[in-house]
Amino acid sequence: MLELQTIVKGTDRMIELIGELDIATVDKFKTSVEEARQGATALTLNMEKLSFVDSTGVGGLLNVIKSLKNDNIDVKIRNLSAEVYEVFDLLGLPMLLGREVFEQRE
Repeated sequence: MLELQTIVKGTDRMIELIGELDIATVDKFKTSVEEARQGATALTLNMEKLSFVDSTGVGGLLNVIKSLKNDNIDVKIRNLSAEVYEVFDLLGLPMLLGREVFEQRE
């Protein structure tokens, strides 16, 4: 189960992901991002309350971020747990997307 909350401030968007990003929820995530990107210059994905990501979720996240960056929308992933960041790092996401995308919590 995944709950998504979008906050709009001018041309900045923040989507809070709550729950699990997996094969059952990745389409819901993509739809939420597509809606939020309209008129956006920056989009932050707050993953503080994200409890699980599977390989389908990682693939969906990768595709969404590449698409946003191709449209010159500044993307940030914020508040990843150290454990989730370690998985992303092992998969090479920071290298593929740029380390500047990730804002890790301490």
